[in-house]
Amino acid sequence: MKTAAPLLAALAVAGASLFAPGPAHALFDDAEARRAIIDLRGRLELQNRELTQRIDQLAARVERLEQLSRGQLELQTQLDSLREELAKLRGQLEVQGNELAKTQRELRETRADLGARLERFEPQQVQIDGRTASVDNEERKLYETALGQFRAGEFAPAVASLQQLRSRWPDSAYTANALFWMGSAQFGLKEYKASIASHQALLDRFPDYPRAADAMLNIGYAQVESGDRKAARATLEGVIRKHPGTQAAQLAKERLAGLR
Repeated sequence: MKTAAPLLAALAVAGASLFAPGPAHALFDDAEARRAIIDLRGRLELQNRELTQRIDQLAARVERLEQLSRGQLELQTQLDSLREELAKLRGQLEVQGNELAKTQRELRETRADLGARLERFEPQQVQIDGRTASVDNEERKLYETALGQFRAGEFAPAVASLQQLRSRWPDSAYTANALFWMGSAQFGLKEYKASIASHQALLDRFPDYPRAADAMLNIGYAQVESGDRKAARATLEGVIRKHPGTQAAQLAKERLAGLR
């Protein structure tokens, strides 16, 4: 805008010379004044266009900056919203993870409890005197309890356990052993008649029982202790005759020698 000041001053002087009275040798004539005005006008229009273009450029930049600012604000708002949603999802995920862990733990406990319950009813394969037999879990546990009681010298509890076993499982694969150990426990309690009855029931029902010789020997011993020497002598002689060469037969001979 500073370059326009001399032109304006020249234009003012030229204009004044056109209307002021004076000699014909004025500083500018009409043609020069017009050219100065036209030239000045051209320069002013060019400067106006340049200023307008510059203003438009600045306005465009301002608009772009404003749009960018608005975009950044919207982006920040979206980011904040996404962060909030992500935090909620993480919280839900943690809750679900805890619930899943709890469910898995409860499922394991349920399976373990169910397995324990099923184990009580599912038959198990056991070895009894060299034979494989199928027994209930509770049946097995009761027999093992009775056997442990007998070995600990707890004869009365052993008899009670074995009687319970025979009552609950009359066809148990443990029946022969139950009769043998029950008769032995009754002998330990000095219940000789009961002991004789248990061992005799074993021999009548299971004549091929692996410890039949021992059962027969125990009957002879119980008869001796109960005072029935005649029956005891016959039983002990039967052990020697039916089971020669066994330890039971040797013990029977020794006991017979004491009866003479």
